[in-house]
Amino acid sequence: MCSNSEGLVVVAPGGRCVRRRATGTWGGMIMEKGPADGLTVGAFVRVKDAPGIGKVGKVTGDRVRVDYFESPVTTVASSRWVSGPQAQQVLLDCEERIWWRSRNGAWNAGRVVHASAREYIVRFPNTTYDLPVGVDDLYVRWDRPVQDPVANLAVRGASTTPYRDARLPLLRSLVRQRGACAGMSTFLSSSVELYPHQVNAALTVLSDPVQRYLLADEVGLGKTIEAGYVIRQVLLDDPAARVVVVCPAALHRQWLWELQEKFHIGDFPVERLVVTSHETPLKWQAYEGFALVVVDEAHVLVRSGPGQSPYQELRALAHSAQRLLLLSATPVTSDYLTNLGLLHLLDAELYRWDQKEQFEQRYAMRSALADAVQSLDPDAQYVIRESLDEIAAMLPSDDARYHRLAADVVALLDDEEELADEETRDQFGPRVAQVRAHLSETYRIHRRVIRHRRDAVLRESTDPDAAGLEYAVRGRERPVLIDMPSGAGEAAAELVLRWWSQVRDHLENRGLADGADGAEADGSSAAYGLVLAVLATRATAWQHDVVDALRWRVCADRAAAQRAGLSAHEQALLVAAPLVAEERALLSVAEKETVTPPSPSDVRSLVDALIPHLKQLKKSVIFCGPGQLAGQLADHLCSRFGLLTVAEHTHRRGAAQAASALEEWSKTTGQAVLVADDSAEDGLNLQVADGVFHLRLCWSANQLEQRLGRVDRYPGALSAGQQAPAAQFRLADDRGGDASFTEAWAELLAEGYTIFDASTSTLQDAIAQSLEGVWREAFLSGPEGLLAQKETVQRRLQEERHEIAKMDLLESIHVADQGLRSVPTSLIDTETDWKQAELALLGYTSKEGGGIGLPHLTRAVNGVPAVQFAVHTAKPLLAPRHWRRVQQRITDNALASGLFNRSRALRHPGMRLFRLGNPLVDALGEAVLHDDLGQSAFFRRIDRSMPRGEEPQPYYGFDFLIEADVAPALAHVVHSPDAERALRRQADRILAPFVSRIWVEGGTNRAVLDPAQRAWLDEPYNKNNGDRNYNSARADEYFALFGGQAAAATIAQEASQAALTCLYDTTELVATCEQAQQQALQVAAILNAQCGARQAAGHLVGDTEGLVTDAAILRSLAEGLSRPVIRIVAAVCVVRRGLEYVQA
Repeated sequence: MCSNSEGLVVVAPGGRCVRRRATGTWGGMIMEKGPADGLTVGAFVRVKDAPGIGKVGKVTGDRVRVDYFESPVTTVASSRWVSGPQAQQVLLDCEERIWWRSRNGAWNAGRVVHASAREYIVRFPNTTYDLPVGVDDLYVRWDRPVQDPVANLAVRGASTTPYRDARLPLLRSLVRQRGACAGMSTFLSSSVELYPHQVNAALTVLSDPVQRYLLADEVGLGKTIEAGYVIRQVLLDDPAARVVVVCPAALHRQWLWELQEKFHIGDFPVERLVVTSHETPLKWQAYEGFALVVVDEAHVLVRSGPGQSPYQELRALAHSAQRLLLLSATPVTSDYLTNLGLLHLLDAELYRWDQKEQFEQRYAMRSALADAVQSLDPDAQYVIRESLDEIAAMLPSDDARYHRLAADVVALLDDEEELADEETRDQFGPRVAQVRAHLSETYRIHRRVIRHRRDAVLRESTDPDAAGLEYAVRGRERPVLIDMPSGAGEAAAELVLRWWSQVRDHLENRGLADGADGAEADGSSAAYGLVLAVLATRATAWQHDVVDALRWRVCADRAAAQRAGLSAHEQALLVAAPLVAEERALLSVAEKETVTPPSPSDVRSLVDALIPHLKQLKKSVIFCGPGQLAGQLADHLCSRFGLLTVAEHTHRRGAAQAASALEEWSKTTGQAVLVADDSAEDGLNLQVADGVFHLRLCWSANQLEQRLGRVDRYPGALSAGQQAPAAQFRLADDRGGDASFTEAWAELLAEGYTIFDASTSTLQDAIAQSLEGVWREAFLSGPEGLLAQKETVQRRLQEERHEIAKMDLLESIHVADQGLRSVPTSLIDTETDWKQAELALLGYTSKEGGGIGLPHLTRAVNGVPAVQFAVHTAKPLLAPRHWRRVQQRITDNALASGLFNRSRALRHPGMRLFRLGNPLVDALGEAVLHDDLGQSAFFRRIDRSMPRGEEPQPYYGFDFLIEADVAPALAHVVHSPDAERALRRQADRILAPFVSRIWVEGGTNRAVLDPAQRAWLDEPYNKNNGDRNYNSARADEYFALFGGQAAAATIAQEASQAALTCLYDTTELVATCEQAQQQALQVAAILNAQCGARQAAGHLVGDTEGLVTDAAILRSLAEGLSRPVIRIVAAVCVVRRGLEYVQA
C-alpha cells in the first residue's frame, strides 16, 4: 500500500511502487500493465480525450468498456468502448472525493487516504477511523458538470452544507456575468472602459459565424480597442488559435503594449500571438492559416493594386485566415477601387478584381438611392409619398417588406399630404425611421463594414439615457503664433519664393503656366504645384531640409533625399515636373548660402523662441515634420537642459528606440518634451500631452489631421485630468500670408479646412482629391492663390459632408429597434455592482464559511494594492487532479493577481480584473460546476415559533439554471465551432441565462410563496443559531424522517419534479421565454425579408449568403427559446424543528 501524497505512484510488476511526476493533464496515478485482459472489472482507468476517470465495466478480448459515474442515481452516465492499450489504469490521488456503495446498497461519500491497486483506505466524514474499501465498490465522478445534485440528498456523507453558502454566490455571480456579456467574456476581463460603440462593434463580429469585418470607425474612436476585444475572445475560445497583427512599424510597440496591458495576452502562451509590420510582406507567408489576421491601416496596403506588393502578399494572407479584421478609417465615399480592394480581402468571390467595372457601376448607382433615402424626412411630410415612390422604382418589385413599411407611412396621410389624424403624429416619425432602417440594412454594399462617426458617438454618449460614461475626446483649438527667429528660417522661406518666381516665369514665358491654354498646361501647373507643396512645407525654421529636397530634384542625390526625409511619394512628386534651367543655378546659390554642418545658433535661436511657452507646460510634443530638424532640436535640448526629460521619436533613432523614448516621455512624472519628426504622426497615442508645437505644417491637410489626432482623442484613465484641448502653438513667418507660402497655407488650413476647430477625418477623400488643385492655384498665383481658396475649400467640404450624410443612411450599420437587450447596458450594470463579484469570489476561496481554502494576500503590484492568490503553494478543497490543471493553467503569479474595481484597475496599466474570462476565475468557475462540494446539503434548523409537539417538516430548495436551448439551431451547422459559439452568444443575448430558486414543502410538494418564510429558509447556515448539518453521524436521524434512505431519495426526486412545475407556475419563466421567442422570430422575419430583397437587388448589392444562414438559424433558435434548458445546480433540504428537538 503506497501513499500518494506527492506525485504519481506506479504499481510495477511484483507490486513494487514507483513514484512518478504528477501530470495535470491526466491526474491520478498511472499503473504499468499488460494487455486488456490484465484489466479487471472495477479498475479505475483513464482514456485520452475522455471526460475524466472511469471504471472498467466490461472486458471482451482486447476491447474494454469504460463507464463514467455521475451520482448514486446515475452510476453510468456514459460509456465508451476502447482498445485495451487506450485504457490506462490509474490509482486515485489522496484527498480525491469518492462514493462508496456498501454491501447493503447504501451510499456514502468520503476521501481517499491511501491507495493501492485493489484496495483503498477511505476517510468518511465525522468518523474516528479509516476504512479499507475494495476498488470494486468505489466510484469517482467524471469531469463533467454535476447533472443531478438531488441524488446526493440521500447519500450518507454527501451533505456538504458548510460549503453551500460559499459556492452559490459565486455560481450566481458567474451566471450573471455570462448573461451580461452574452457569453463573450472578453468584455469583462479586458482592462478597458466599457463604451457602447466599441462593445457593439466587437459584439457584431463575435456574434457572427463568419468573422470577417472591416472596422471603419473614424480616427480616435477606438478601432484598436474593438480589435483587442476580438483578439482576446478568439484566444479564449480556442486554445490552439494563433493571431497575427499587421501594422505599421512605428506602431509595433504600441500594439504590443495595448494587447499586453489592456487585453492581457500574457494569459496565453507567447507563441500564440505575432505582431508584424507593413514593411515586411515577405514574412507574411509564415502566418497563413492563422485563426485571426488583424490588419491596421489596411487602406495603406491596398493602394499598391491587386498584382503588386504588398497587396499581393496581403491578399494571400487574408484569404488563408479563418477570421479577418481590417482596420481603416476609409470614408464611405472613398474611391471605388479602394473599397473594392478592401472588400476583396473580406470576400474574394463576391468582390472580384476581374469584375471591377460591374462594381464601379453598382457603386455609382447607390448615390441615386442615397439621395432618395435622404429625402425621407418626417418633418417633410409633403414630399414623403413622392420619395417613397421614387425609391420603389429603384428597388426590386418583390421587396415586400419595403412596400409594407411604405404603406404603413402613407396610411397616416390624407390626399393633401396632411396627417389624416393629428393623434397619429407620434407614430409618423417612427414609421419613417423603420423604412430608412430597412433600406440601410438591406441595401448596404457590404454587411461586414462597421463604421461609427465621431460626432454621432460623442452626441449619443451625452444623451441622458445613454449607458455608461460619456465618451469624450480632448478636442482642439487654434494655435498661438510664435514668431520665427530671423536667420535660417527666413532664408528657407525666401529660397522657396525665389524658386517659385523663377520657375513660374520660365513656364509663363513658354505659355505653359496658364491653365487656360489646355490640358497640357493645366497638368504642368499641377505637377509644379506639388513640387511647391513639398518644398514650402520644409521651409520653416531652417534651410537645410529644403535645400536637400531641391538637391534630390535637381541632382537625384539619394543621400540628400534621405536627409530631407522625403517619402517615396514625395520623391516621385519632386521629379514628376520637368526641370528648368534656372533651378540648377538657384540650387548652386542656395548651397553656398547654407552652412554645413548646421550652425548651432540657428537651433539656439529657435529654442529661445519656444522656451517661454515650454516652461508653462508639463508634457509637450514638438512636431518638426520630416527631415533633420527634429534630430538637431533634440540634440540641442539634451545638451542645454540636462535635467529636462527630452524624448526623441525620429526615423534616425529607429522604431525600437523611438518607442522606448515615447514610453519614457509618457511615464515621467516631471516636465518632459517629445521631439518628433513625421514618424510620430500616424497611429501613436499622445493624448497625455498638454501642449503641441508645430514647427512645420504638413503639405496635406489629411496628414495634418493625422498629426492632430494623436492628441485629440479619448484621453483614457491614465489621462483623466487631460479633458481640455491641448494648447497649440505654431512657428509663424511675420511677413504674413501675402508674402509667405507657409503662412498662406497655414491660414487656408485654419479658415478654409477649419482643421484646428474640429476633426476633418470624415472628409479625407474630398481633401485628397482636391489637394492637387489647391497647390496648382498656389503655383499659378503665389501665396494669394492659397488665400483665395478659403471659400472654395469650405464649399467643397460642405458638399462632401452632405454626400457622406446621405451615404451613411445606406452604408453605416443601422441597429433597428428589435427589442433586444443592450449588452453594453448589462455590462455596465454588472460593473456597477463589482463589490458583489468581490464578495462572491473571496467567499468561495476563503478558509472560513465553507470556502475551498485558497489563500490570498494583498500586495503592491505596480504601486497599487492588489489581491494575489497563492495558486502554486495552496492545497484547496478541490480534487488534486483538478487543482493540478489549474496550476498548469496559471503559469505565473501575475495571472493570479488583480483587482475587482474596474476604475482602479484602469489607472494602473497591466492590472487584471477578476471577472469571467480571467484564467483563475474561469478555472474556479469550472470547479463550481464540476465539484460537488456545496451542491447538495441537508441540515436541520430551529424554528422557535414552531408549536410544541409538531412533527419536523422538511423543505426542499432547488436552484435552477435556465438558459436557451440552442440544439435546434445547431442542426443547421455541421462541424463549425465558430458557428456554434456565435449561436450560443445570440441565444444568450436574447435570453440571458439566470438562476432561480424554488422552495417546496416536503410531503405536500406545495410551493413556498410567503416572502417571510422564504427569507427564513434562505438564511445562510449558522451553527451558532442552532443549525446542524446531517453529517455521517447524524444521517440516520435524517433518513428516519422519511422512513429510510431509499424513501429519502424518492421523496427528494418527487420534490424536484414538483419544484420544476412550480418554476413554470409561480414565476415569469413562461412569459420570459415567450418574449424571447417573439424577439428571435421578429429578427428572423426581418433578416428573411432583407435576404430576399438583396437576392433580387443584384444590381445594388451581392452579399446574401450570410443573411440566409442567419435567418434560418434564428428561426430554429426561436423554437428552442420556447423550451429552455433547465437544470438543477444546487439542492438543499432544510428540516424545520422546534426547540424540544434540540439535543445536548
